[in-house]
Formats: sequence, C-alpha cells, structure tokens
Amino acid sequence: MVTAASAKRLFFPAGDYRHAPARVVQLRVIRSGSSYAEIDLGRGLRRVFTRPGDLLLSLPERATRFKIEEPRELTMITDSALASRLLVSAAGTLEDLVILTDRPVRDSLVAELCRRLEGDPPANPVIREWTLGLVFANLLRLGHARQRRQKSPVLTSQRFDRVLATIDGDLEKGVSIDHLAGIAGMPRRAFTAAFREATQLPVHQFILRRRVDRAVELLENSDLPLAEIAQHAGFTHQAHMNRVVTRLKGLSPGRLRSRRRDG
Repeated sequence: MVTAASAKRLFFPAGDYRHAPARVVQLRVIRSGSSYAEIDLGRGLRRVFTRPGDLLLSLPERATRFKIEEPRELTMITDSALASRLLVSAAGTLEDLVILTDRPVRDSLVAELCRRLEGDPPANPVIREWTLGLVFANLLRLGHARQRRQKSPVLTSQRFDRVLATIDGDLEKGVSIDHLAGIAGMPRRAFTAAFREATQLPVHQFILRRRVDRAVELLENSDLPLAEIAQHAGFTHQAHMNRVVTRLKGLSPGRLRSRRRDG
C-alpha cells in the first residue's frame, strides 16, 4: 500500500519548546526567521545561527528542544514507517542519518521538495512517495558526506571559543582569516572548512552577523549616534550598516531603535 508523509506549515513564537520522542521521523524546514537559537535534535544542546532553508532532522527515539529568540515559520514533514523503507531502497538506514541531528543542515533540493510536498502536493500517491524518496536519498547523501568530512581536522569547542573571543574582541578593527586560523592552530584551508562545518557559514558571513549582533545590541542599549554604532560594530560606514542590518533583521537601524523607545 502506498502511503505519504504529512506536510504542513507551522508558526512558533519566540520561546523554549521541549518535545518527547515523537516515534516518527520529523524534518523541519525553516521558512522565515533568522537569528541564533539553542537547538537539541537528540545529540546535545547547541547554539547555532539558523536561517530560511535550514533543515532540522529529528529521529523517532530522540527528544528535541528548540529555544528560539525570534519567531519561526517552518514546514514540518512527518513520517513513520515509510522513511525506513525508502532509506533501505537507497541502501541506507535511519542510523546513517544520526550524524545529521547534531546541527542544522542545508540542501536546496531537499528544501524545495519539502516546500512542494506542503504547498502543491502531487495528487498521485506514487509520485508523492517518489518525491519523499528523493528527500531521504539526498539526506542519506548528506549524512555520508558529513561522515567523510569528520575525518578532516575538527574545530573543537575550546578552539571555537578562542576564535569567537578573537572575532568579538576585534570587531571594530577587523581580523583576518589567517589570524583566526593561527588562533585555532590550523592551516587556513583546514580552518575555513572546519569553521563552515561547525557554524554552517563561511567565516566572513559569520563575522558579518556578529557585527549585526553588536550593532543591534548598541541600538537597543545605548544612545550613540548611528555613525558611531557603525564604527563600533566594524562597518565601513553607516550606510553599509543600514543595508546589512535591514537585510538580516528585516528592520532598519532607525526602526530598531524606535521600537526600543516605543516599548
């Protein structure tokens, strides 16, 4: 008998969400909302930057926790026995996906397939199952790729903390990737690969988001002029800060400051 996973759109306000093991495979695709979050998909709580397109996979026997600082809208794909059968067809098992449950992953094809399952599901149940089969085949590919990468140098928590402290301490002046690689005690190429694996972001994009965080903190907790805030956050000028903050936060610096005063 052909069955199909359920796919639905959900909205979650900021908050701390804890879920017991769901006994089913759940794949969440973030649709809107970009900020840091504390996420536990069954392998320990991690603070990560999440953004639209991120995939959050949880497996049947694992509890989950999501502590989000800003609202989230997501697509939830829920499945029971079909996932295991499709994985077997792709020469894999649920155990091959465990490695994907330590942090969000990104894959544009999986995200688009999930969007289609939710927004315009095929009427033919065989096509629905085929679409879900593509989802799990690609998740299996991602899991195998991550297993191979784990054999490469790893940016440990202790090394990452040192790198993060250096980035935050030098936001105003800026810091080079070569210097950060030296702080981590790794060659540049190995460092950039390990950093991206740990954060799901290239180094320069991560630093840009830390600049935005610094700017927002100053906007909300100080009366400094916008030009000075841009300087303290390490932006080249106020207009640069305005563009980046608006793009990543959805509100201009002026609006963010007005919201604080209105509140």
